[in-house]
Amino acid sequence: MARQWEEKEIPTCAERGIGFMAYAPMAGGLLSGKIKANTKFEGDDIRRTITRYSEENLNKNQPVIDLVKKFAAEKNSTPAQISLAWVMHKEFIVPIPSMRKDERIKENLGAAEISLNDEEYK
Repeated sequence: MARQWEEKEIPTCAERGIGFMAYAPMAGGLLSGKIKANTKFEGDDIRRTITRYSEENLNKNQPVIDLVKKFAAEKNSTPAQISLAWVMHKEFIVPIPSMRKDERIKENLGAAEISLNDEEYK
């Protein structure tokens, strides 16, 4: 969701053979498809204070989530796996997803089994 790196940093890394580490490639769970506009973040969850997770912005970003879900269904995978596969399409980019539960670790590892062709990536 934070794509500002695509303009300068990622092309520079590709040109110079430098790896790029993509922190939080699922946008704090947003690209997992599990967060809805009415999701309430409680306690010390930092997402309570980040505008990306406001109901208004979640509604505006829903078309992106719907597209990820569509690709996930076509590839018999989860939205989280598609999101990670998209990041890993460029071989020099390594995602660093956060995983708090064992099932998320297993799900995320499944992204390595998904391949996207150049057209799907675009």
